[in-house]
Amino acid sequence: MKTGSQDLRLVTRSAFFWLFVLAPVLDIFRLDLTRGHFIVLGFDWTLGLTPVAGQSPASVFSQLFWSLGLPVLGTLILLIVIVWRWGRIYCGWLCPHFSMLEWLDNKMQHWIGRRSVWEKNTAPARYGAKLVLALWILAVSFLWAVSLLSYLLPPIPLWQQLWTFSVPLYPLIFLAVATLLFVIEFTFARHWFCRYGCAVGIFQSLIWSLNPRAMVVGFQKKRGKDCRDCNACDQVCPMRLAPRASKQRKITCTQCAQCISTCADVQKDNPAGPLLYWTSGDDAASQERQLPKIIARERD
Repeated sequence: MKTGSQDLRLVTRSAFFWLFVLAPVLDIFRLDLTRGHFIVLGFDWTLGLTPVAGQSPASVFSQLFWSLGLPVLGTLILLIVIVWRWGRIYCGWLCPHFSMLEWLDNKMQHWIGRRSVWEKNTAPARYGAKLVLALWILAVSFLWAVSLLSYLLPPIPLWQQLWTFSVPLYPLIFLAVATLLFVIEFTFARHWFCRYGCAVGIFQSLIWSLNPRAMVVGFQKKRGKDCRDCNACDQVCPMRLAPRASKQRKITCTQCAQCISTCADVQKDNPAGPLLYWTSGDDAASQERQLPKIIARERD
């Protein structure tokens, strides 16, 4: 993954975002509460537990295992293998929620000169910035709420009801509450949510942290002086991490590679190349043992 990886990541994130939005509409995957079962690739996915005369407990258990247990177990094993080797790569390269956070970061940086309401301004705010951002956040929060509800109710009728302003009471309450919660999260706590509130993200971080040989952002320790006064990689990290720090201090890294791409841009005129790079295996384990001491020595 080199500097051009950001273009590839934009493609994967955009494709997966629209897949997330359109999956219920296309019957790729959703839980239809009106039918009481999942829809997968256009087919009804049920557990087949309709009572049958003379059915033994063993046959019920077998049906549960093949219909639910085996698919869930297989998916879990696959996820653990991926996370064990590559960490939170799903978050940085696919997750539609994380893509929305990065998009809002860029919008805030453009309009008010900072990536969140908690950070200091790096540029003066533009005219009408607060109103524009409020409308953007309200719009994406409502889209997020509708997308989630479309996983639970038939999506085509739902969109038709929205278009004709005829949404029933309970779906309307869901949309109002969900939109409000997303407005709060997108405005005040989006990065905190990814670091401390997302169960999927925390699960990935814990698994990844147990493997010292997993893929991680490496740092060319012997060239530490080349970046003594440069914090470009710190500033670009969407999770507000220090890419040159030890793995324990960047356990929520999403493997987005923005720090690596930024370092490559900063060091483009340096014949020795960038100081940050992807690494794994023995070098990754060695980074964990030596990096804290090297950084401390270079900063003294």
